[in-house]
Amino acid sequence: MLLAIAILAALGTMTLTALALARTERVAGLSAVSQVQARAAAESALAEAMQGWDAFLTPGLPGAEATLANVSVPGPALGQASIRALGGPVYVLRAAGTRLSFAGDTLGSARLELLVLLDGADSLGKVRPRAYPRGWRVLP
Repeated sequence: MLLAIAILAALGTMTLTALALARTERVAGLSAVSQVQARAAAESALAEAMQGWDAFLTPGLPGAEATLANVSVPGPALGQASIRALGGPVYVLRAAGTRLSFAGDTLGSARLELLVLLDGADSLGKVRPRAYPRGWRVLP
């Protein structure tokens, strides 16, 4: 009788340990997936901005910034791209992505920057950036 109780207690302890580990693994997995979805949203917004924009959206003064693209991807994750003038033909395209819970809380986020050079607008009034050499970096 005492042996049966000891075996049941041991099985209960193993079961609770397994459930606690599974919950911890689920939380870690959700965090990792949320970061990936946020980065995907940021990259989508950056890719959309790299297709070009109307010339009137381009900021003229150094430090000025304008929003170029807002993207929503499944997850739900949101991405936003903006351009910031650094002086001369050098600009920085910034993209931010966030993965939200159903309650609206942020589960993961990512930010990217890409240095670009801008030429004049084409015949349709669109500005198309070209990547500045060694201008890509992931922000912490």
